[in-house]
Amino acid sequence: MRSISLLSFSLAASGLLLLNTIALAGSLRTNRRLSGFSPDNNRYIYLESYQNPVSELPEAKIQIINILSNTCVENGCLETEYGQDSPKISPKAAEDELLKKTVALRQSLGLTRLKVGTRLPLVFRAKQADGSELIKVIVKQPNQVLQLRLTQESVPSVLRKGNADLDRASMRLEATYNFRKRSLGYLYNHQEGVQKYSIREVRLSPNQRNVVVLIDTTKQTWQGVVQTTSVQTFPL
Repeated sequence: MRSISLLSFSLAASGLLLLNTIALAGSLRTNRRLSGFSPDNNRYIYLESYQNPVSELPEAKIQIINILSNTCVENGCLETEYGQDSPKISPKAAEDELLKKTVALRQSLGLTRLKVGTRLPLVFRAKQADGSELIKVIVKQPNQVLQLRLTQESVPSVLRKGNADLDRASMRLEATYNFRKRSLGYLYNHQEGVQKYSIREVRLSPNQRNVVVLIDTTKQTWQGVVQTTSVQTFPL
């Protein structure tokens, strides 16, 4: 019994080593297919995908967000799920599948006629060792500055010299504008598989009343490190 346990442990350790080698072999980033605001400025859509280099299958994700509540519209946040027996298709075909599933919803919300909005210019960025970030962007005039502070908590897995079985991370985004503050997210709400977060882009709606923050979300999967997008929204 003891020799079997040691053998099992050895095989498990070898498996972890192999998994670690594969995971560190590549870093992937999703490609943006489409994004934009609805004509009424109250919804935002983001569609992205990437090709899994190991299975050669694509993975696509669509997010349709209610900006005022910072939540997914009902049936508006979907991801593709392909197994090893699935036929090989392109990332575009995976994206088209999600667009087909949400066509009625997108039409009802006007998300087939997207408004791009404005990418706000970054004037300041500071990162701390604990992963927290502080950025400042100009909203309308040089003296109208929106400040965003991202705080995160990371629980590393054994593959990253931690104690957890899987990587987990959580984030809170604090926005300060015109002497008013609001907070999005909770540090106790850890997401499995996520290693870290980082603010990538801030966009202002065409009516200049709503803000979308695109956040890089780094995930560890068995085929490598993948950087996807989390959408956070709020009214000014």
